[in-house]
Amino acid sequence: MILLVSHIVRERTAFAALFEDRGWPTLRCESVRAVSRLLRRSRPRVVITRQRLGDGYSDDIIALLKEARLLPATRIIVLAAAGTPSTTEVRQLALGADCLLRDPVRTEVLLAYLLKFHRPVRAVKAESNSARDRTLSFSGATVHPIDRLLQHDQHSISLTPREVQLIELLVQSPGEILTYDQLYHEILSRHFAGDTSNMRVLLRKLSQSVARVGIVLPQWVE
Repeated sequence: MILLVSHIVRERTAFAALFEDRGWPTLRCESVRAVSRLLRRSRPRVVITRQRLGDGYSDDIIALLKEARLLPATRIIVLAAAGTPSTTEVRQLALGADCLLRDPVRTEVLLAYLLKFHRPVRAVKAESNSARDRTLSFSGATVHPIDRLLQHDQHSISLTPREVQLIELLVQSPGEILTYDQLYHEILSRHFAGDTSNMRVLLRKLSQSVARVGIVLPQWVE
């Protein structure tokens, strides 16, 4: 699996279409924070990341991969602006990147690196299965993100993908105030335009879901 990290929507869309056309499963993220959540349930074989992101740098992405113990197995390609100095390239390589490509990124060169780094789908599936052991602690319950399962007091329920995303965001933000801008951006991948109904529906749905196993969500989330 390829993880594509870029704050540039057009770039994410174009590269993802290119990779998937070649049969390479691709996940897209636009921020360091989104990658942090995704690594709880996925183990990418190759990460392509912009050197400068909206909420951080490729340095942060590499640090997250190290924390998840995915290096050096996961290969890292850093995309940087034209004119990026060689000192930056040296730093990226020292941190753990495999290569740095400057704008304009030549498609044939990027594909050549992916052909070199990418392993058969069979191996990728084996890595994905090992991610099933990863869990989250939430409201006194245990959540299995990849299986979308919540367990509490010997009872378990299935969750929707959006409910899991909301749980992951809440777990990642203890004691913080999450704005509607953050919620819509991180969970729905779109700008908050003032209508809170979608997020209120999701919050109510999660509250009803966890109530089935005895969890009163307002006691944990204000």
